Amino acid sequence: MAPNRLLRPLPVVSLMVFVWCLVHLGLPDLNASPQSTQSPQQNRAFVLVDGVSEHRIGRNDVLRITVWDGRTVAETSVIVAEDGTIFVPFGIDRNFKVDGLSSTGLKGVIQEESLRYFRESVVQVVIEEFNSSRAYLLGEVGTGIGGQGDGLYALEGRKTVLEFIIEHGGFTPQAAMTRVQLNRATGERLTLNMSDVIFQGDESQNVLVNPGDIVWVPSREVGANIYYVFGEVGSPGVVTTEENLSLVEVISRSGSFTSDADRDSVFIARGDVNNPEILRFDLKSLVEEADFSQNTLLRDNDVVFVPRRNLAKYTDVIAAITPILGLLRDTVFLFQLR
Repeated sequence: MAPNRLLRPLPVVSLMVFVWCLVHLGLPDLNASPQSTQSPQQNRAFVLVDGVSEHRIGRNDVLRITVWDGRTVAETSVIVAEDGTIFVPFGIDRNFKVDGLSSTGLKGVIQEESLRYFRESVVQVVIEEFNSSRAYLLGEVGTGIGGQGDGLYALEGRKTVLEFIIEHGGFTPQAAMTRVQLNRATGERLTLNMSDVIFQGDESQNVLVNPGDIVWVPSREVGANIYYVFGEVGSPGVVTTEENLSLVEVISRSGSFTSDADRDSVFIARGDVNNPEILRFDLKSLVEEADFSQNTLLRDNDVVFVPRRNLAKYTDVIAAITPILGLLRDTVFLFQLR
């Protein structure tokens, strides 16, 4: 029996096209062993204020300070000096040590001092430029719509490695997301698996970025094949290998079928992103009828989807893969289309 090239019902085709298109914008590699490391609650880039993270003010930050004295509103922008101080006018007319404070903390300090001169006072502090805390981002980082690519970027408060990469371009299709390197300014070196963060929710891999750190996203090996497996398998995600695997081998490496898998309707999407080829394979006939034509050899970047049995309705299919589609939307669109 040859594989069916026209899929029914039509909604499954639409969903597979959607999954395939998202994957070819750049998804992660889940094949490396995680390296656990815990994130501190705060670092030199931010401080916690009532449980909320705020940027830790430092040298060369630009602050906009507004003071209302009960009659008039005065406003000024100041640069934090090398000694970590700023000069506040408005009749207060004195220097304040601000290095290490949050905007909330500085607001309280200025307001307390202003009440020595005014009967009532309201103070606002806004950070206009974050120049004191910066980190490097290098390697396979996207430069598409909204992307910025390699560079030296400000840490505007609390940033994890994943957030830092997302904000500045996301991952390219060649990114080795299981081997993201973090070189600390202190000399410490970490290898982080961002795929485990995304697919497994392993936040121990998603450490905080410190000022002076270097985040490097390496390229996956030339010649390596990457396969995306979703649906009713034991371990959905990504399989990366230098071997050329068959459909059965990839499903086996993904934890094999679950008890609810529809083995006679396994789908593969491949080819050009604007005109993908979508195939249906009957792995039940492979076992029962020895139809080895169903165990096709996969190609690099193939997307394999194993649906749940008896999914006759569009809503049933959606319910089965909504978590996957949501994950793809949140990761890929944020990485490369924002």
